[in-house]
Amino acid sequence: MNTYHKNNTVSTMRTGWTILELIFILIVIGILAAIAVSKLTATRDDAKLSVDVSNMNVCIRSVAAHYTATGVMDINIAPCNGINCYTIDIDGSNMNVGINTSAPNYCDDIENVGGHLIHNYQFAGTSIQR
Repeated sequence: MNTYHKNNTVSTMRTGWTILELIFILIVIGILAAIAVSKLTATRDDAKLSVDVSNMNVCIRSVAAHYTATGVMDINIAPCNGINCYTIDIDGSNMNVGINTSAPNYCDDIENVGGHLIHNYQFAGTSIQR
């Protein structure tokens, strides 16, 4: 497209983007993508940690219910399978829940999120003592 100035000179308007502008746009998009991916990873790790804490809570209750019903301590029940952030040790009627030191990276914050479950649970008769 040609435009005419007062002194009758013709200047051509540029159409399109320069390489420098395109590179700048790509850099901005790359920075935004990096921020989004890191937030997505953090959210996914938080969700995995929450699932593990919830599963451990269900495991403790299921073991207690199983012990109360049968008098047998058994952690080989469905809710106790696949728990990564905790360790479970059985000694008679005691169930000791601890932190798994060789757990995946998302378990690093387990003491702050699910530390309330780390105890020695004593099962006896029809009640649970902590």
